[in-house]
Amino acid sequence: MTQGKFFANAAVIKIAGQTVGVAKGCEANVTFEHEELYGMGSIIRQGVSKHTARVEVSVSSAMFDPNLDAGFSKAYGLVLNGGTSKSTSINDTNRVATMEVSGVFTADDGTTQVEIIIHSVYWESLPFNATENEYVVNELSGFGSQITIAPPS
Repeated sequence: MTQGKFFANAAVIKIAGQTVGVAKGCEANVTFEHEELYGMGSIIRQGVSKHTARVEVSVSSAMFDPNLDAGFSKAYGLVLNGGTSKSTSINDTNRVATMEVSGVFTADDGTTQVEIIIHSVYWESLPFNATENEYVVNELSGFGSQITIAPPS
């Protein structure tokens, strides 16, 4: 029996459990640093270990709730201010605000779902892109601390 094909059409950005943005596209890549062990008596690898897990995240978002308490201004304001204020200008702090990115993928038979949650995501930059006669699409990239892949809760 083959597995269903999954359709990715539901991903959101959350702050403290509250949805602040709907993703237009999302990509996650889990990477590790690897160390290989070779011995003097063989050219064949004798062992391998991993360390330094990274969850790279990129999101295209074309829609944010414009409400100051729960949307674009709050999301960007928290990043600019290290999560300490709703102000929408840069605050002199080294604190880093984190968010959650999650998506639910549904199989073509409609019965199987998988949810991917990227925890504690920080964004490296806050680009603002505007093209004439186009929707504003924000391209965010950063890193998460953990990824969970499981049936939706």
